[in-house]
Parts: sequence; C-alpha cells; structure tokens
Amino acid sequence: MTARLLLSRRRLVAGLGVGLVAAPAIAWAEGGPEPAPVHKAKPKPKAKPKAAAHAAPAADPHAAAAHAGPPSVPPEEALARLMSGNARYVEGFAAHPHADAPRRIEVASGQRPFATILACADSRVAPEVIFDQGLGDLFVVRVAGNVVDDAILASIEYSVIHLGSTLIMALGHERCGAVKATADALAGRGDPADKETRIGALASLIAPAVRAVPAGTVDAVDAAVSLNAAHAAGEIFAGSRPLRTCVLAGSLKIVAARYDLDDGRVTPTRTQQA
Repeated sequence: MTARLLLSRRRLVAGLGVGLVAAPAIAWAEGGPEPAPVHKAKPKPKAKPKAAAHAAPAADPHAAAAHAGPPSVPPEEALARLMSGNARYVEGFAAHPHADAPRRIEVASGQRPFATILACADSRVAPEVIFDQGLGDLFVVRVAGNVVDDAILASIEYSVIHLGSTLIMALGHERCGAVKATADALAGRGDPADKETRIGALASLIAPAVRAVPAGTVDAVDAAVSLNAAHAAGEIFAGSRPLRTCVLAGSLKIVAARYDLDDGRVTPTRTQQA
C-alpha cells in the first residue's frame, strides 16, 4: 500500500469523525431539533463518615477526684454539716474540730474538703470559725464582695473537680462594705472607682445586684447583699460547664446564703437550680 493511499484513508477517517460530531450541530442551525447535550460522568462523592446517633453523655467531673481520698459526702449532708457547725457557733458550743496536731499531720499529704465557701474578705466573716470546722474541712475562696471572676471560678472548679467538694456556698454578709460602697456610687453619693485603685473593677461586678433591688426597698443595701450572693451562685453555675454537669448529675449543690454579723447566724437564701 502506497504512502499516498495511507494518507487518503487517514483523511477519510478524520473527516468522518468531524462529520459525526458536526452533523447534529449543523442540523440544529438549519432548524432541526436541538442536539442532546453531552453529559460527562461526574466522579462519585466520597461517602462521609456517619455521625454517632447519640452523643455520649458528659461524664461527672467528680470522677476525676476519686483518687484523692475517700468518697465525698452527698451535697445535702455537706450542707447539714455546715449548718450544724453554725448552730454550735451561734449557741456558744463550738467544738473547734480538726484543729490539733494529729489532724495537721493527717491532711499534710492531701486534702478532701467537703464544701467550698465563696466568702467576702471582711475580717468578721471567717468561714472556718462561723461554721465550726477545722483543717481540711473547707475550701475557702475570699474576695471583697464575694464576687466571681475567672480566677475565683477557676479556684472553685479546682475544689470540685480535683478535691471532690460537693457543696458550693456563695456567702454574703450583713452590712457588707463593698456592696454599700457600690450602692452609694450608683446613687451619686460617692465614687469607689478611684483612678489610683482597682476598686472600680470590683464595684462593676457588684452593680448588677444593687440595680436589681426594687425601688422603695427599706434596707436596700441588705437586700443587695442577698441578691449579690444569689448572683454569684448563678455566675458559678453559668460560667462553668463542668460544675453544671455535676449539678445536673446530682453530685454537687450550689447555694447562696447570708451571714448576720450581730447574731452569727447563716441563712441559706437560694439553691441554684439546674
């Protein structure tokens, strides 16, 4: 077969190919039916891994503290122990437990406080004294106005998650100076926000409770004290997912309370609900 013949055949095949492709387009241009579109096969998308039907329930963070010592007391028992101790203190029969050398040696290698107290820094409000408790019984966090910020909340989380505390009490007290100073400032009777101090930052955390006191309240400062403690309890619950998990599991209780400077009595005012 000659080279010329081979070349002719190749041209013929090429021409047929072009004709097959071009013919429908030409027919459509001349008024014929529109050619069917050419569809290219699309690659199949990769199957996505199926999500679990139900997310695993959050574990109780108290489990992390299981290695720290014997099981903590239930929340209700922890509250009862606090109130029994306060009754002894009020009646003048304080036992001053766990305050001797053997107890000091016992807790030197580890602590297992049954309750956490967020209290004001006021020198007249000493939780171990007013609840008649001793070394290792209470995890105490104190700050003027018993307010909650990140450092306070982290300390409280530590007491529950790592030490096994089953009760948190936000404790306000009668005639709180921090609450009164904030109330005076909001009423235009003073300004705690001295530029040379950080007191203004503290007052800003107490202000929501002061503003929440209904107009015309006879003792607005005392009402604000109770509201401020309740606000702190709410901030603890809302600000910490692990602590909320414990409350929902029933292994932790968060309460607000008020301490009376005159008679020494502690009165729970609110239990933080899940």
